[in-house]
Amino acid sequence: MVAELGASHNGDLLRAHALVDAAADAGADAVKFQTYTPETMAVDGSITSGPWAGRTYHELYREAMTPWSWFPGLFEHARDRGLIAFSAPFSVSAVSFLESLDCPMYKIASPEIMHEDLIAHAAATGKPVIISTGMAAHQEIRRAVAVAHCFGGAQVVLLHCVSAYPAAPEQYNLPAMDFLRSLAGEFIGLSDHTLGSAVAVAAVAKGAMMVEKHFTLRRADGGPDAAFSSEPEEFAALARDCRIAAAACRASAGDSDSSSRQYRRSLWVTKPMRAGDYFSHDNIDVLRPAGGLSPYTLFAVLGQRAACEIPAGTALTRDHVSLRPSR
Repeated sequence: MVAELGASHNGDLLRAHALVDAAADAGADAVKFQTYTPETMAVDGSITSGPWAGRTYHELYREAMTPWSWFPGLFEHARDRGLIAFSAPFSVSAVSFLESLDCPMYKIASPEIMHEDLIAHAAATGKPVIISTGMAAHQEIRRAVAVAHCFGGAQVVLLHCVSAYPAAPEQYNLPAMDFLRSLAGEFIGLSDHTLGSAVAVAAVAKGAMMVEKHFTLRRADGGPDAAFSSEPEEFAALARDCRIAAAACRASAGDSDSSSRQYRRSLWVTKPMRAGDYFSHDNIDVLRPAGGLSPYTLFAVLGQRAACEIPAGTALTRDHVSLRPSR
């Protein structure tokens, strides 16, 4: 369970540290940051559509970026809280910087899936590379995975994603995760931009081993990511529900229903029988509890003889039945 902190710090270092604490308290396993500068992210043109339409790229990214000077303290704080701290680099220089912090894995954001130089540098660290697949065609996903493997990626994790902010559940097309599984095996997951937990729980049932969700203290506090971010109570419920779904998908009935097996039926003698008496519907029945021969054997037993005296109320066993000799 990954809490994506993104731009939710709203330019406040103390708030950034509060987000780490809130994520830990809400049951996150990891917190994810984003590492970029406006200049390495985009030219300074206008954004023409989407939730940030009308702003310039540099204006948006200047507001949303996490200052690089914050990262050492935030990583240390997260680790002190028992969280994995990692980041999404958006430039080769960001990979080099994060390596100096011993970042344990790298996230390639959906818009960067064609940025093969970035993928190559992240993979060359030998650490896991997590790739979001929003907007990507199958061939683009295949190429990204091939580049990561070619340059030494220890493990590639593919996250199904819809690059809408927020995204509607009906947009998520979770069967598309089957294609990701064909490339990454069990190492698939979900980058969830929906509100609520239903899509994430369904993705876990489809095999997601990682769920990433934008996280904020309160949506009412505003910020570039606020509208599609999960508040701590919501994230806690999401984490709980996803873990329950994961347990339900991997659990075997095993011993968990052993106490109920007594309520299955078996063959029981209902009237006293002497040796040589024939078994019939008049003296045996299929009753609870289990303990005697399986109900499957009823028709094989009918017409056979009792091998010995059998009191009423006895669970019928193989030793009670004298089978006819075969001809």
